[in-house]
Amino acid sequence: MLLGSWGPLVFDVSGIGALTFSELTQDVSGRWAVHEVVNTAPITEFLGPGQDEAEMRIILSKMLGVNPEAEYELLRQMVRTGQNFPVILRGFPLSGNNWYLDSISGASSKFAAGTGEVLWMELTVNFKEYN
Repeated sequence: MLLGSWGPLVFDVSGIGALTFSELTQDVSGRWAVHEVVNTAPITEFLGPGQDEAEMRIILSKMLGVNPEAEYELLRQMVRTGQNFPVILRGFPLSGNNWYLDSISGASSKFAAGTGEVLWMELTVNFKEYN
């Protein structure tokens, strides 16, 4: 079952593997200017929409048919090169704009005893809207 995608990163659950996300949070904001005025309250001015952000936790697990090291390296390169794509969730774009992968954080891993092979990685990825 296709859950969503961002460029080559496909969130999917199928008979051959699974790459899913959890704890999706979104931040939507506006941009405001505050003009100080003597002897009265400040005057606020709406400047326009802010930059939307989305954050999610993903688990890369060899047991679920994903190569954690290869997927992490792909994501790392995408942060470093500024690639941007639409974020698609349940068949619908998150917004009318593309998104870029701003950061990857909280990487924790489990390694195979004896070989040191990465079996599992947990990451938090942060997307920002690209205008």
